[in-house]
Order: sequence, then C-alpha cells, then structure tokens
Amino acid sequence: MDTLQKSFDKAMQELAAAAGSEEERRQISADVPHRMENLLSKYPSEMLAGLKVNAERGLAERRKLHAEFVDRNTSRWKEGFDLLELQIEISIEAGDSFTRRLRPKATAEGDLVFDLLVRLQAKGILVAKEILTLLKNGYADGAHGRWRSLHEMTVTAMFMLAHGQEAARRYLDHESVDAYRAALQLEKFVSRLNTPGFSEGELAQLKARYDAVLDAYGKDFANAYGWARPFLGKGNPNFLSMEEAVGLDHLRPYYMWASQNVHASAKTIKTSLGLSETVSEALQVGPSNSGMTDPAHSTAISLSQLTITLLRLAPNLDDSVMMKVLLLLTDEIGQAFVRCSENPIA
Repeated sequence: MDTLQKSFDKAMQELAAAAGSEEERRQISADVPHRMENLLSKYPSEMLAGLKVNAERGLAERRKLHAEFVDRNTSRWKEGFDLLELQIEISIEAGDSFTRRLRPKATAEGDLVFDLLVRLQAKGILVAKEILTLLKNGYADGAHGRWRSLHEMTVTAMFMLAHGQEAARRYLDHESVDAYRAALQLEKFVSRLNTPGFSEGELAQLKARYDAVLDAYGKDFANAYGWARPFLGKGNPNFLSMEEAVGLDHLRPYYMWASQNVHASAKTIKTSLGLSETVSEALQVGPSNSGMTDPAHSTAISLSQLTITLLRLAPNLDDSVMMKVLLLLTDEIGQAFVRCSENPIA
C-alpha cells in the first residue's frame, strides 16, 4: 500500500534532479507539504470513484468465495448445526404454546414476572439465531461474545423467577435510572456527535422519573444493579452477585472468556477460537471453520436454561416433558459438536 508514496517520492526526486540551481532544489523541498496537501485534497475522492467502478466484479468474487466457504463449514459441522437449530425451533414452539395458554390469566392479574420471562425468552431465541448465523458463517469468536448476552438474559430470568413480582417491578422501574443517565451522557457530547440531543422539557421529564424511583427505593437504586439490592443483601451488587444467587456462578470462567471477545484486551488480539487449529501464528481477518464447539454448546445450555425457566412458572405435563427434551438435546448438541470438531478441515 505504499505505491502512491513511492510515486510521489520519485516525482519529487526527478524535480530536484532537473532543478538548475541549489535554490530551486531548496524550493522544491520546501514545497513538498503543499504538493502533498493538494494531492490529498482531490485524490481520495478520485480513488474512491475508481474503486466503486470496479467494486461489482470484486465484491461478487468475494461473495462467491464466502458462499463456498459456508458450504464447506456447514459440511464439517452439519450434525451440530442441525441439532442447535432444532433446539431453537423447539424453544420457539414451547415458548409460544406456554404463552398462549397463560397470557389471558397473566394479563388479568398484572403478572410482571410472566411478561418479563416471556420477553427474555423471546430475546434469547433471537440471540441464539444470531449466534447460529455467526457460527455458520465462520465467526466463532463473534458467536462466543454474543453468547455472553444470552447468559445474562438467562441469569436475569432465573433471578426473576426466584424473587417474584417485587423484583420484576424494581427491574422495570430501573429503566428510569438508565434512561436519565444515558440522556446526560448524550448531552455531554451533543456538539461533537452533531446531534440535537434532548429538549429541556424531555430532560426535565427524564429527571422527574429518575427522582421518583430514587424517592421510592432509596439512593442506592441509582447503582447499576441497585434494583436487585434487597434480594442480594449487598450495598452495591453486580452481575456476579446475581450469578451466585441463581447458582450459575460456575459459568463465570466461560463468561469472562466470552467477554474477551467483547472488550479490547491483550488476550483478545493474541488468541482466537477461529485460529484454534492453526500450527503457526496468524492474524484472523475473516471467517474460519474452527472453534465452533464452545460457543455452540454454551448457547445450547443457556437457551435450554432460559426456556425451562419460563416453563417452570406454571408447567403442565407437556411443559414438563419439553423440559426433559431440552436437557437431553443440550447434551446431544455438545457431543455432536465434539464429534464434528474431529472431522478434517475442508
């Protein structure tokens, strides 16, 4: 990518060589920044226009190569992908059937826990589909990072089931804290973001809601997990506190591992699931058909936990059977991906 620089340097050298005096050579040297500025003022737009002209053919070729990769990747991991997709579809059907059966009663009673668990399970299914898409397209590390969100939804759902309507109400009311803080953060940077921000009336309304929930629940409610404080017995609880409360703290090592793919840590830029089968150091900038097992099995575990949490609200015989089915399928998914990992790389 130093073609332009080399051409520019060569042109300056030729000008200097053709100069008739030392004074002319000094002038050419002094004029380099100005010539560079002129080049930068017009060449990028010209270069972009040229790239766009040739883009269709180049992009089509890259898309063809990626489609061929997806075929090879799917072939290697087909057994695992199919079972994970089956689990997602079973979770959709189980959640839909459960919701249809209990929605009228829950609505009549104003059951906040029911509504939250239904929403969390639906969002979890969406995330699971996103994970499967990432896996099929060769992005195991992205899938692993996305599982982190699914785990958070599962922990939250289990916490709601354990602590009932008051926890659900506080969780919902905490949105006023998040909204006001987000608005203040935006207002701090409106000029640099080139956005109009909030009006005085809108900010006043957000502030009023913020003050109201703090008046109702106390100043500690303003903390990130302040809504959960009464149920955890800690002055400033965090997500780990919730994991411990629902018995999922044993997944903390995997959660921290997945977090590496969310944050720009030194570990993140040195290691990759997609490079887990390489024999020499490399920098991954595209898809890989390695490293699917851990994000896939973690997804299966969390999605089954999330769906079972919803069904445990008021299970009938069908729900009870479906819970067992999900647990059996989760184990099969893990075993299938291990078997697929032993297939040769295509």
